[in-house]
Amino acid sequence: MGSYGDDGGVELTELTLGPPGARARRGRKRGGEAAFVKVSMDGTPYLRKLDVAAYEDYLELVQELNAMFFCCSIGLMDGYGHWEHAVVYEDGDGDWMLVGDVPWEMFVCSCKRMRVMRACEARGLSSNL
Repeated sequence: MGSYGDDGGVELTELTLGPPGARARRGRKRGGEAAFVKVSMDGTPYLRKLDVAAYEDYLELVQELNAMFFCCSIGLMDGYGHWEHAVVYEDGDGDWMLVGDVPWEMFVCSCKRMRVMRACEARGLSSNL
């Protein structure tokens, strides 16, 4: 393949294309397949795309969502915190479920899209609360 720069620098095949963020690149470097899903947040006029396979667990995912939407009020509806926003996802059957209700590996395989919504609206989706 060709190279970038006059000195033979970086091989073009070494470049990783995708959304900005070290976590997304790290996930693909581990050899896992990318699992991009669309993410919407109530009250925002735009969608984002996220590689859920690039994260290790729910905590990393929620931290990235807070950074992505420039807020600090997104959390899991696990009964331990009082968050302004909760994250729900659509699974392969078309059902909306709370993020964190199933084991991480099952979530990564079944997540089709995510929505960040007001926590008071998400309470009805949980069987734990």
